[in-house]
Amino acid sequence: MGRLCSLCRFKGFKGFKGFKEFKEFKEFKEFKEFMGPVQRGSKRWRLLPVIVMLALAAGTAGQQPAFGVASVRRSVDGGNMSFSPRANGQLIATNTTLRTLILRAYGLHDSQLIDAPEWTAVERFDIDARVDPPPRSPDALMPLLRTLLAERFQFKARTETRELAAYVLVHARSDRRLGPQIRPTQADCRDGGRVMTREELMAIAKDGWPPCGQVVTISFLTESSDGTRGSRIRVRRSGVTMPDFATLLQGQVGRPVVDRTGLAGLYDVEYTFAPQPPGPSTELAAGANVPPVLVALEEQLGLKLESERTQVPVLVVESVGRPTEN
Repeated sequence: MGRLCSLCRFKGFKGFKGFKEFKEFKEFKEFKEFMGPVQRGSKRWRLLPVIVMLALAAGTAGQQPAFGVASVRRSVDGGNMSFSPRANGQLIATNTTLRTLILRAYGLHDSQLIDAPEWTAVERFDIDARVDPPPRSPDALMPLLRTLLAERFQFKARTETRELAAYVLVHARSDRRLGPQIRPTQADCRDGGRVMTREELMAIAKDGWPPCGQVVTISFLTESSDGTRGSRIRVRRSGVTMPDFATLLQGQVGRPVVDRTGLAGLYDVEYTFAPQPPGPSTELAAGANVPPVLVALEEQLGLKLESERTQVPVLVVESVGRPTEN
């Protein structure tokens, strides 16, 4: 069966259209050697289409989602770090550490990545990866990034659960009533819906809602009555589950966030807050008329973050290497 298993892994099946084309593949000769002489009309001949389909199914089942084209290079120009998964199926990471790539790929806070070598937080890389057709949302590119990390950085890790300082996302009211800025999604979240381009997203950023699974974040400058200047951030996200919303909040509050709302389904959320250094304080910034994120969640969404030490999933690195460049 060794030859057959080798055949099952043959990547040429991706474009397979029929038995006539199959016979042209080099691997078919190996398959014939394994099967022996096959006469038209014989039992083996009649079984051949079934065996071919089993080989196709086995090859497909073992495949991981991957980018069609991916360039990985060591960053030499420096500059600001950026990580940009896009609705057109492209992921651009510039001057980005491997540690950041892992955190983004797995939706983790920094405290949830264990035993990563020091160089993963120091050495920086540029990545340009693309897949066609594009998935429904930029978040759907993260499984493809995980495959890229495994293939190009030889990244292997295991999942464990450890007790860490975290926030839990819960209802703010005892009657579990939600706030005015959250609603069951009104976005079209059916499979096969049209993916909005980056230009279209920019056009609707000021007043519109993004497509299902996408987020629009806008920063505004503010000025209080006494002339004190500040800033506020407005976030709109369509068609998000509460676990995914909790992951989004991690970067804004500086800790892992665990969803305990019990809310199922997809929601549209909008909240506006004043950016502050991560921490448990919910005090208003001096001179600002915009609440920090913890207050904004409670007032606008009817949800709140409670600080506690709790069991959260962590990723323990087993092996990782510097990438093969192209």
